[in-house]
Amino acid sequence: MEIDKIEKVHSIGYRLKDAKVTINQDYKFNVAGLKTEGKQGEVNNMPQWVGKILADNNLGILDSPDMITELKQALSKEKMVGEYQISTLDPHFYIKLKQSMKELNRDDFDKVESMMLELFRMRRGKLVKLADSIKLNSDLYNKLTVEEVIFYKTIYENSVEFENQIKGEKDE
Repeated sequence: MEIDKIEKVHSIGYRLKDAKVTINQDYKFNVAGLKTEGKQGEVNNMPQWVGKILADNNLGILDSPDMITELKQALSKEKMVGEYQISTLDPHFYIKLKQSMKELNRDDFDKVESMMLELFRMRRGKLVKLADSIKLNSDLYNKLTVEEVIFYKTIYENSVEFENQIKGEKDE
């Protein structure tokens, strides 16, 4: 599985999406043909990567989702839907969560990582059962993260291949 490569591509795509930034002080930039400006108090939409640079330099506040709250909600939903159902996660859920975890101190990081792994393990168990029995359909696809789609397809393909080997059929 090459999840790290897929995550990298999707991370770039996610950072290109617009985000709201509340401007702290007036600025004007023209870097490599990218022009941007803002006045104190304005709320501007801009690519997330630009907003992050402004926030890192105290020129603005990047409006980013509270991923810890989203993680707690996702964990709760996953427990509620039961053993044979899977809840819906944003396709970039883990990407956004890992990005926000970079800002945490060690103790908070460890707690959040523990919750993330609990969610991951619950979903992994469900995905293995599902992938062993049905091909990925659009309904299920829309509930999974980009990493989970790769995982699902890998399990499904390996399961089919293994079954064919047991039956003595050639791979087509």
